[in-house]
Amino acid sequence: MTDRRFLVLFDRFPIEEDQVRSGKNIPEVIIASRCVNVALFVSGDLRRNVSISIAWGNPKDLQVVTFPGETLRRVSPDERSISFFLLKASRKVKELSLAQSVIMDSGIEVMRVDLDGLVKAWRPSSVYLALEGSKDSDFEKTGLFVYGLGRHANPEGMTESTALPRPLNPERFILDMNLMSDRD
Repeated sequence: MTDRRFLVLFDRFPIEEDQVRSGKNIPEVIIASRCVNVALFVSGDLRRNVSISIAWGNPKDLQVVTFPGETLRRVSPDERSISFFLLKASRKVKELSLAQSVIMDSGIEVMRVDLDGLVKAWRPSSVYLALEGSKDSDFEKTGLFVYGLGRHANPEGMTESTALPRPLNPERFILDMNLMSDRD
């Protein structure tokens, strides 16, 4: 069962096969790959109670790729491997219509959905949003942890959320939340 969900929102995610094959990925792909690595992988194991979603586009029509620790298969912790899975998933999600989802052979889920519908479908116990200028807050180990980039830095419709301090990058946010949750 997923206890902790991470959602990283990008404005765009232009992943290209030649860049992935050559290992010369654009910053968005590098950040997304590192987020997946930090969220799910620990020394010699996988966090089964965590999932991470990478989403991009318009809040009314997001393309979402979710790596669920509980059911993930054949994904290794290196950035290049993760970027290949992101490439496959981004191709698959482009084939979908709004409100459709598919689970790939690797256990990765791809969907097109609006942001409100996504949060409602996940039914998190709490929603935490990384916001600049926020002070330390108490948080539960469970819930949805959101980090938005670009125009998604303060996503609309997340009014019922608790603000958490916003580090410079989403990888650090995920690492901090996992580390604090693991302490108990």
